[in-house]
Amino acid sequence: MKFLSSLLASAALAAATVDFGNWHPPVAGDVRSPCPALNTLANHGILPRDGKNYTLDKLVPAFGKALNVSVETITTVALAGFRAGSDGKSFNLDDLKKHGIIEHDASLSRKDVALGGQNQDFSPEIFNEFLSYFGNQTEITIQSAAHARWNRVKTEHDRNPSFSYGPAAQFNSYVETATYFDLLKNPATGTVPVEFIKIFFSQERLPYVEGWRTPAVISGFRVANSVLQVALYTPE
Repeated sequence: MKFLSSLLASAALAAATVDFGNWHPPVAGDVRSPCPALNTLANHGILPRDGKNYTLDKLVPAFGKALNVSVETITTVALAGFRAGSDGKSFNLDDLKKHGIIEHDASLSRKDVALGGQNQDFSPEIFNEFLSYFGNQTEITIQSAAHARWNRVKTEHDRNPSFSYGPAAQFNSYVETATYFDLLKNPATGTVPVEFIKIFFSQERLPYVEGWRTPAVISGFRVANSVLQVALYTPE
């Protein structure tokens, strides 16, 4: 209980000091992951910019202050990440490229490993395919997000002879779509500007200058509700 209280206090204190304008891309020696959210927080300096030795006491305040992710939600994600690290209680961002732990086939912005992809690196080709499923929309609903995700799954299923999409990968894929949608959603409309999606994935930057603001609390219940919506809009 004392540890949890300490994490909550750290997150509350950090929330008052975030500077979303303090952004720059990685430099030589920095490492990055297949996860745009983690990379974005590193690029903003909210997490250590070098991408190394991420522990729970670093992750909880960072996600709390910048993205308003609840302690229990980021703790669940962090524990999955620690499975990819060397000591079970920390990870470097590039540890997360290990296939089948968090990283999975049919990413929204990375090539499949079996097809020669460097899965920690952004792929304009894959991302442009993903964007194409939005058509001419400038704002998307969660139904549109689910549709785009499912089309990425079908694409990789058809062209990757080693395609892997078991229950864990399926769940991670649902969670990722639900999370980016909740993170970038306009609370007034319930939709996400496609411009925000482009900035978040391709630049790994929070679109603060363009009007994005930290969302309402992203709790486990909220993520679960969005995951359910993604699943209901997916014909699988």
